[in-house]
Amino acid sequence: MSQFVRPVTAGDLEQVRAIYNHAVIHTDATLDTEEKSPAQMLDWLAAHQGRNAALLVERDSRVLGYGTLSPFATRGGYFASTEISIYVAPGDQGRGVGTSLCAALTGLARDEGYSTVMCFITDTNIASIRMVTAAGYKSSGILCHIGFKLGRLVNLEVYQHVFAENLARYDQDHDLPATERST
Repeated sequence: MSQFVRPVTAGDLEQVRAIYNHAVIHTDATLDTEEKSPAQMLDWLAAHQGRNAALLVERDSRVLGYGTLSPFATRGGYFASTEISIYVAPGDQGRGVGTSLCAALTGLARDEGYSTVMCFITDTNIASIRMVTAAGYKSSGILCHIGFKLGRLVNLEVYQHVFAENLARYDQDHDLPATERST
């Protein structure tokens, strides 16, 4: 059976949690250092609705990987930007799962009207760097010695995907939600 991309539902959370917790314990793909509980995952899902989507790749009722669009920052002025995160189950890495999620989430960000998608990747995560650059993301810099994981300091490489077609939207604030308009 083929794999397909769809939104994450509450019924998927245990598999999503297992993928994330594996990354927490065994990799520097996330700088999170504590595993997530089932209750935390319910809160996570509630926070990833609408513009802040959570998608997964599934095959035969098994979650192969998932990804999210999350607020880049909580301050209102960052409304035009989002952050993409992607996690793939250990046995399914290198099989196009991350690439499918990256394409789907990047397209969704464009369609939702974001001007920019941000991506932060540890400099040792070469596969993810290749994935986002192949999807059109451009390097925007390196945050040196910014985190500590697995007994060492890590650097974060910053990547951006800018949607030229969405930039004009933010030059004319009449198109923005009422909470984002200047007065």
